[in-house]
Amino acid sequence: MTDQEFERWLESPSERRVMLIEMDHGGGTVQIADQPYLAPMGDDLADPTYLDVLSEAVGISTRVDGLIEYGDLTLIDDGSITPWLHYAWRGWPVRILLGDMRWSRHDFRPLAVATNQGVQSGRAGRIVMRISDSSALLDDPIDTGSLPDDAGPVPLVLGRVFNAPTYRVSTQTLRYAVSYLPLQSLYARDIGNIVPRTAHLADGEMTLDNAPGNQSDITAAPIESHDTPLEIVQWVAARYGREVAPTTSLPSVRVGLQSSNEISGAQILDALADTLGAGWMIDALDRIDMRVLTAPTGAAEITLEPDDVQDATLQLDEIVPPWASLTLRWGRNYAPLNNVAAIVDQNDPALAARLRQEWRETSRSQSLPDYPLAEAVTLDTLMQDAGEVATECERRLAYHSVPREHWRVTTYRPTVALYQSIIVNVGTVAGRLGRVTAVRQLAGGKAEVEFVL
Repeated sequence: MTDQEFERWLESPSERRVMLIEMDHGGGTVQIADQPYLAPMGDDLADPTYLDVLSEAVGISTRVDGLIEYGDLTLIDDGSITPWLHYAWRGWPVRILLGDMRWSRHDFRPLAVATNQGVQSGRAGRIVMRISDSSALLDDPIDTGSLPDDAGPVPLVLGRVFNAPTYRVSTQTLRYAVSYLPLQSLYARDIGNIVPRTAHLADGEMTLDNAPGNQSDITAAPIESHDTPLEIVQWVAARYGREVAPTTSLPSVRVGLQSSNEISGAQILDALADTLGAGWMIDALDRIDMRVLTAPTGAAEITLEPDDVQDATLQLDEIVPPWASLTLRWGRNYAPLNNVAAIVDQNDPALAARLRQEWRETSRSQSLPDYPLAEAVTLDTLMQDAGEVATECERRLAYHSVPREHWRVTTYRPTVALYQSIIVNVGTVAGRLGRVTAVRQLAGGKAEVEFVL
């Protein structure tokens, strides 16, 4: 079945839809549905039966901020599934699929992959389970190991970092840890001055050739291989056993990140999204999907006519004021120095100033006489290159040269997808081109859609 055939089926109100849910647990897998379903013999499944115990379809809300919301799973228990109360559910995946009662199981389309949070209650012929967004697993801190003497986690470096803290890992030698990951290059600084060292690139460490003095402050200039947004997303995905969706589209700019504290994959993705004005989500195949949010142009990918929209559901949620100016902070110095070597001050005053400052800044402004309360905005980024920062600053400022309106509407067409360009031909928004930022599937084949104009 092609995607176009599936969408036509979705938009037909007379089809016999069924939701299938496959729930893993410590002892195997159970298969349930909101209507009776038996997979055809030709599917050659180990178990073709899906128990008709799901009391209603599961509400699923997807958003571009990395969050997905689910309703609880309510199961009808006539006594035959009472033993499920004692199964080990927590942490196991839940696969949600949608299709027609007459279809092969292989033609069902995945709606989402969630994580089972376990049984919440079991009484009066009902078992209630809570499921959560599988992206919650990305909130687990990345295990980088520990520094000696309980000094905290081994620091993580991704991409290019101008100046990073170091941590001595041996009392017998002058060996310092810089990064949990292998590095491509590594230079040592003592109060800002480059000093001789032996780099252990595979270990993310270095050994100083000479003992530091009493006033020393040893820092490093590391470069790690994942220095573009896509490479970092790919690294995070691999770290958590996931893939990157082929729809992921990110600019090839130079970025870098350092963390001396616990950090999670979700925090890294959030930092990238903030850097690029992007959104990210876990798609229906459990892949990471990140894309830059831009103002749509050309023809709308989907148009909702008045007959497609439930009456009186168009609602304005927020108007974001335009930006009079934008300052992007970039090239972060993760180890600002109070004291800089005199030789650096004398030979390179600009470098000395940078070693003392945490951030470099690039600013742009625009004249908006119609908006006297337009905002001055400052954003932190992971970017590292002055030219790329200037281009991004101008792009983001242009996007916010007008107020951005955030709307929601309920539609009878459940095929609306995140990131699509959309026109809703209803009321004051009729004919205006926007971008979909959230979709929540509702009962009765409807969907609540959030979009920005």
